[in-house]
Amino acid sequence: EPSRPAFQNLEVLIRQTLDLAEFEGLAGVYLMDLQTAQDLHMVYRDGEMLSSQPDVAYTASSIIKIPILVSVFSRIGDNPDEETLKLNADMIENSGNETADWLMDRVIDPIRAPLFVTDDMRSLGLENTFLAGYFSLGAPLLSIEQTPANQRSDAFTDPDPYSQTTPSDIGMLLEDIYQCSQNGGGALTAVFPGQIDQAECQQMIDHLVNNKLPVLLTAGVPEGTRIGHKHGWVSVNGIINTIGDAGIIYSPGGNYVLVVFLYHPVQLVWDPASELIADISRAVYNYYNLPPQ
Repeated sequence: EPSRPAFQNLEVLIRQTLDLAEFEGLAGVYLMDLQTAQDLHMVYRDGEMLSSQPDVAYTASSIIKIPILVSVFSRIGDNPDEETLKLNADMIENSGNETADWLMDRVIDPIRAPLFVTDDMRSLGLENTFLAGYFSLGAPLLSIEQTPANQRSDAFTDPDPYSQTTPSDIGMLLEDIYQCSQNGGGALTAVFPGQIDQAECQQMIDHLVNNKLPVLLTAGVPEGTRIGHKHGWVSVNGIINTIGDAGIIYSPGGNYVLVVFLYHPVQLVWDPASELIADISRAVYNYYNLPPQ
């Protein structure tokens, strides 16, 4: 098969895609090649590349359910009951917020579960990902989390004090789940020895694949492509400021993790914003699957 040009070409293409859309907000894009562990990491704002070290903190919204899923699987043991498995599926496949709270209460801890999820992410080396409270309205904030990402002064997305992540953190977590699902190796089984195995990682991916959403990353890949992802956005009084989607994409030309977050301080208009994420997804898919010459 023809060798892929270096990721620089793809970076230029993604920049062009953002410029063409005249996107004036802050875009975070993280891509990891699952064959080579090569990655591409962009922080782009209104025509300008910003540093990606440390990464930019975004409101995690429902994307934090991937870390919750990992924390739950590290604790459910070998014979989880049907109810727990149903809640797991509902949390990811239907993005249930109440479900996520019930699951954390049931499996992790009835009071401090979100903090355990944060600790689990820290032990995986993801220092910018945390959950500081339950989803239910009015739930108390259990801790104030300062991270390298949310202390940046040059790139600010007004991230939610309850739950944050970065494109690279959540991308690396998906890579961990993928590697574990492929061969039972990698960070998850190293950090949670005897608690997470290959079959559980495959189950996690099945849940993510069953999150059927025809827009965002999915809209950029051919129909029938296997994609395990979790999306998230928050609408306050009908106004959306942050939209994200994080996924593992299986393609004939190679498997990869792609994470895209968009933030705009005034408002993200749904149609152009979701189309932009689809366009970035399409550019990456086509890069991996060059049409025959």
